[in-house]
Amino acid sequence: MNYRFQLRQIPFLFVIFAVTYLSVLPGPEVPGPQLSDKILHFIAYFGVAATAAFGFPAAGWRLAGAIVLWGIGIELVQWQMPTRMFELMDIVANSLGCVVGWQATRMVLDFIQVRLQR
Repeated sequence: MNYRFQLRQIPFLFVIFAVTYLSVLPGPEVPGPQLSDKILHFIAYFGVAATAAFGFPAAGWRLAGAIVLWGIGIELVQWQMPTRMFELMDIVANSLGCVVGWQATRMVLDFIQVRLQR
């Protein structure tokens, strides 16, 4: 399989880097609004999955599965850090955000494609 970099993949690379970076910062130093931790996890992984689905439109659910596994991996890394905590509910929020973001973006892209074919 040949891989060719495309500009639409830049948002995915930026978002995945930002989420990874913010995930390994010490907990109190993470900037942002004071929302529920689980809502922030959902929003972050929704964004990662949405930009992945947009950046790699030919990719299937395996890419979404890889993002879920990446989120689990980050939680396992946090388990080993003295300034962060492992939480099973974070994994649930990450996974839900990923699945919803992936599916919503795929539905929007399919809708746009159908409209363009008319």
